[in-house]
Amino acid sequence: MRITKDPEVRKMEIIETALNLFKTKGIEKTTISEIAKSIGVAKGLIYYYFTSKEKLVDAVIEEFIRGVDKELEKIMMDKSLNFYSKLTSILDLYFNSIQSHLVVLSYTPKNPGILALIRERLSTNALFYAKDLIDQGIEEKVLKIEYPEYMLEIIIKGLGDLFIRGITDPKIHSILVAQLLGLEENKLIL
Repeated sequence: MRITKDPEVRKMEIIETALNLFKTKGIEKTTISEIAKSIGVAKGLIYYYFTSKEKLVDAVIEEFIRGVDKELEKIMMDKSLNFYSKLTSILDLYFNSIQSHLVVLSYTPKNPGILALIRERLSTNALFYAKDLIDQGIEEKVLKIEYPEYMLEIIIKGLGDLFIRGITDPKIHSILVAQLLGLEENKLIL
């Protein structure tokens, strides 16, 4: 018996199944046939939604970025959190998200631009919210920054570059952030 689902529900099912298989088997070793079999649909249905495996990988990455953005927004909207709590939560969010999706985020053999795209999108989102966070830090008299926009860009893109180079220890990144922002020692703990 054929099961018909809402197209958006089916599309998300494909993306989530692909992500889970990518995490366990790796992107290169996961086939469209395996994704279809996991869902219990014909391979052609996957191609109906995604014309190629690369398009499916792009959709998985977009969904990852959308999820991070949604969580980032929740943190920033939480009025009960002070500057340090928000900054710690944001750094935790980024590191946990990246660590749990390393297989997907490191996929670049056929499309070296994917990592650059991810970095750019995450940086853009981070810059958008970080401006409000810096404003909160200045209001709470935790920060004294003369050019906050430039400092944010240096921090966010610099951390991204370090991560790409293999410097992935959250402790190192949190110490660098604290030093660059001139924060009190041991106030930013990951």
